[in-house]
Amino acid sequence: MVSSLRLWSVIIGLVALVPVGIRVATWRDPKPEPVDPAMAGAGQTLFIHEWTPKDPLANGGDGLGPVFNARSCVACHNQPGPGGSGGLGHNVTTFVVKEKDGEPAREGVVHAFALNPKLQETLAQVDPRLPNDVRPSLSRVLPGSNHCLPFPQNVHLSQRNTPALYGANLIDAIPDRVIIANEKTQRMKHGLASPEQETMPVGRALRLPGGRVGKFGWKAQSPGLGEFVQAACANELGLGNPDHPQPRPLGQPDYADCGMDLSLEQCNQLTAFVAALPRPVERLPVESAARDQALAGKAVFNKIGCADCHTPHVGDVDGIYSDLLLHPMGEVLVGGGSYNEPPLNLPKFKPGEGPVASEWRTPPLWGVADSAPYMHDGRAATLEEAIKFHGGQAAAAAGRFAKLSKPEQRQLLGFLETLRAPDVETVAHR
Repeated sequence: MVSSLRLWSVIIGLVALVPVGIRVATWRDPKPEPVDPAMAGAGQTLFIHEWTPKDPLANGGDGLGPVFNARSCVACHNQPGPGGSGGLGHNVTTFVVKEKDGEPAREGVVHAFALNPKLQETLAQVDPRLPNDVRPSLSRVLPGSNHCLPFPQNVHLSQRNTPALYGANLIDAIPDRVIIANEKTQRMKHGLASPEQETMPVGRALRLPGGRVGKFGWKAQSPGLGEFVQAACANELGLGNPDHPQPRPLGQPDYADCGMDLSLEQCNQLTAFVAALPRPVERLPVESAARDQALAGKAVFNKIGCADCHTPHVGDVDGIYSDLLLHPMGEVLVGGGSYNEPPLNLPKFKPGEGPVASEWRTPPLWGVADSAPYMHDGRAATLEEAIKFHGGQAAAAAGRFAKLSKPEQRQLLGFLETLRAPDVETVAHR
């Protein structure tokens, strides 16, 4: 395992030597609150820690579980290094059970693992008409797939792929008013079109209960980095914390937890580690022909409308390539289910307020070249496949891409290949 000191020296430096033959674009950035290196170092230890039942770091709680999706943060966030994205192996299965009027009656996560076989969650616990599967593959939950499960009419299953965390501190520093301004700008540009229509790229800022705007998560369900981290610790690892209790097994909704596993200080340490991760970079080849190809692709990216939603900057954060708004993406990309179920002590969405099944926050494209697979559930193995899957408000741009000449398509894909993850060493982990 790479020592904590060695990895941390890479992360807190934030600026590494640029590889020969690569030119790195420079941007102005907002000024987030400075990260305490000691806090972030302690958070790194927690991030790579493999949690166990009755874990000595769990403050007297029950540690890992009782149900969970992984044993450490880095088990999922590992490509190309700690804090990055993840492959299909750690996809999370979500579900929605709807009322007769179409509103969700129940929603949540089908956890992949349990400490006790009697607590293991299965699809049949979501609805007895579903099979007793524990960890369905992506192909089993994709509508239209040859291997798709026979969903009951009022049940919807979906999956979530692990997003990268690089640059999260810059996103956290963006004021809510800037995201709301994006929403208003898009509406004005398209004649006050509603965000509910699916023909023009007009997104909406997700107003969360309590008045804040969502910034993090596939459906913008978390308003800040701290909330996002705490929700992930609870849902993915079963680590109860001040804002999120550990999930109760689907088969035992009366399961009694054993208190908090993470203190507020530990949560703040984990958040500090994520906040200290470097931002992604835009690397243009120095070799003139390849550089010209990428720059031409950037112009094509703007010309066909990709930048309408994947905007190059939000406020003072340049190179993010996202408007951080929710957009309806069409029937093919429907995916319901709540990954970050609001804490029990907070109000929940009223009918019609929350993100609908076809709405997704525009994922930032910075670092996209190092974050395959793509889309919310990882269904696209390549960037070209990901573009073709775009529907709803993105269908027009995807259609324009399909009509480009092959050289122009290669130029655009070449530009996307310049959007790289930062240089962070990989931690060897079990």
